[in-house]
Amino acid sequence: MRRFPIVTLVVFLVTAVPSTLQFFLPGLEPALMRVPGSGDWWRTFTSLVVQDGGVGGTVFNLACLAVIGYFTEQTFGPWRWLLLYAGGAAAGQAAGYLFGDPGAGNSIAVCGLAAGLAYASGSLERSIAGFYAAAMLTTALSSVVIMVVACAAAFQLIVQRNRLPYWTGAALAAASGIFLTVIGNLHGPALLGGLAVGAAIRRNGRLRRGEM
Repeated sequence: MRRFPIVTLVVFLVTAVPSTLQFFLPGLEPALMRVPGSGDWWRTFTSLVVQDGGVGGTVFNLACLAVIGYFTEQTFGPWRWLLLYAGGAAAGQAAGYLFGDPGAGNSIAVCGLAAGLAYASGSLERSIAGFYAAAMLTTALSSVVIMVVACAAAFQLIVQRNRLPYWTGAALAAASGIFLTVIGNLHGPALLGGLAVGAAIRRNGRLRRGEM
């Protein structure tokens, strides 16, 4: 039985409102973004509700939050959803401060949700995890050709999901996470953080769709 995705909806609204307002209030994003060395600890949280990727990045991040958030909540339930979201955000923000990378966006938190889906029982959920990991990988690649190839390969995860080994999503998330971490992209630690939380959840009980 499918549950109403209340946590996804609430977090989406909390993120979407200021992310939209920032285009009408130019000072909003700078006021809330992550600024390493500023001493403003609260920016660790507020930087998750505004975006630094312009209109396109904002639409992409919010769409991914809605879609991936929905599947994650159906699979893990609300409390585990929050753990995965927090795991990705915490790892990504820690990397942002460590790398001295100012910015804003909820994509690092969505990385936690996507990485958690790599442990789901359904092939669709696992392929979504792999697709998002590949999408994060393309953000760090400067070659258009490589980006097109990576996107095409990621699309095949969806199309061929029933023919791929169950570990494909987790493997791609791990590989993307390691590569992005090595090159100093904070989405890498975020993916690895989500994988770690997902592994801990899996060890503490069998995952079933809709399990609390």
